[in-house]
Amino acid sequence: MTIELLIIGLLLILIAGSVHGALGFGFPMLSTPVLALAYDLKTAVVLTIIPSLVVIIASLLNCRDLIATIRRYSLIISTVAAASLLGAWVLTWANPNILKLLLALSIFLYLFSNNIKQYSSHLAGHPVLFALVMGSLAGSIGGATNAVAPILMIYLLEVSKSTKEIIIVSNTCFLLSKLMQIAILATHLTTDDIQPSALVMISLAACIGLMVGFSIKNKINAESYKVIIRYVLSLFMCVLGYQGISNLALSL
Repeated sequence: MTIELLIIGLLLILIAGSVHGALGFGFPMLSTPVLALAYDLKTAVVLTIIPSLVVIIASLLNCRDLIATIRRYSLIISTVAAASLLGAWVLTWANPNILKLLLALSIFLYLFSNNIKQYSSHLAGHPVLFALVMGSLAGSIGGATNAVAPILMIYLLEVSKSTKEIIIVSNTCFLLSKLMQIAILATHLTTDDIQPSALVMISLAACIGLMVGFSIKNKINAESYKVIIRYVLSLFMCVLGYQGISNLALSL
């Protein structure tokens, strides 16, 4: 990797940390496509585990009423955690190019979630089934690609109007998903997957970005960040989709 690409990558990781600090979610999903452009998806997921844990835990420590909110949403949280085990197991053997396409599809789902709102609204009339279905999808896809947020956000925006609740539940789900990934991947990792120097640089960039996000959290309109996220994710979706399709075509 050239020094120019390294600098650009770390700047994008810093931005991902800033977005998470300002909005309460986004780091695992934004950072994984950045790293997936330079590494295979398994290595990209591994390299985000420690930085994600730091960012997520710091975000939860900034919240109030943690226990009460977690109890209220215990079904979706436990479902996401259980399904993440399946997703992490899939990550250990699945074709990385197919997983890249799955990540691109997850981002597409996030960007155009309004188009399926009518279906989720109907399912929301059955609270237990809604939590089980959306939690299973979010956890399994998130465990394999780090993209817990798209489906989880569709669920949370449907059942809650509280930004505070969304931040607490999403970060709790992200945290448990990371722990499930660690439990599964720990037995499949090699020294090549871990790459300590890259892990340290990514963690530092993420932490700096998180602090920046915390400092501007109440100063910048969250809608502006949502617009930026949509544009950035659109770019990643196109690049990852192209990589996945072209590499699969070459392997045939």
